[in-house]
Amino acid sequence: MTDSFSITNPAIHAYLDRVRPPSDEILREMEEHAEARKFPYLGPQCARILHALVKMSGARSIFELGSGFGYTMYWMAKALPARGMVVGTEGDPTNVAAAKEYFRRGGLSNRTDLRCGDALGYLRAEPGPFDMIYCDIDKEGYPDALDLAKPRLRPGGIFVADNLLRSGQVLNDVSRETATVAIQEFTRRLYADPDFFTVIIPIRDGMSISVKAG
Repeated sequence: MTDSFSITNPAIHAYLDRVRPPSDEILREMEEHAEARKFPYLGPQCARILHALVKMSGARSIFELGSGFGYTMYWMAKALPARGMVVGTEGDPTNVAAAKEYFRRGGLSNRTDLRCGDALGYLRAEPGPFDMIYCDIDKEGYPDALDLAKPRLRPGGIFVADNLLRSGQVLNDVSRETATVAIQEFTRRLYADPDFFTVIIPIRDGMSISVKAG
């Protein structure tokens, strides 16, 4: 598939961007930061889904695998109650510093714990249970993320992952591209796991939402 492959009709996406409520001042700054630097980020349409999931589930403890400069952490932290916490992970110290400054300015420092280093390593060291885990690391790591996330989610907890459609590359059943193969395996395992009820939403690059049984 080519980079021009679009999951959602661009006109529909543009319409949704026009009619949605505007992001707050700091989020708008973060969105402009991402667009100017062509930094891959979730975007406000999908970030609003994360925010809603936190609100609907009553989540108080969240773990994020792959936080970038803190955009999705910011959205989820805003949805948390006063004593809630989002633990995030990011390998680039420059991104970590930028994120922490955004959190400070947004009054979210007491609801965010962003750690610099290997996301899977940090999750492996956490016993949990978490109410919600969000995954947006290098795609080759998604199967391992699933193995680590499942026992660390509480019953009824939510596991969310981005980029399940890989710009349409998942349509290639004989792909040898390692990231695509990993996403295809991850998707099959999610749907086949009796301990999860999974739905994949074809918005932007595809988002999976899985609810743990119990």
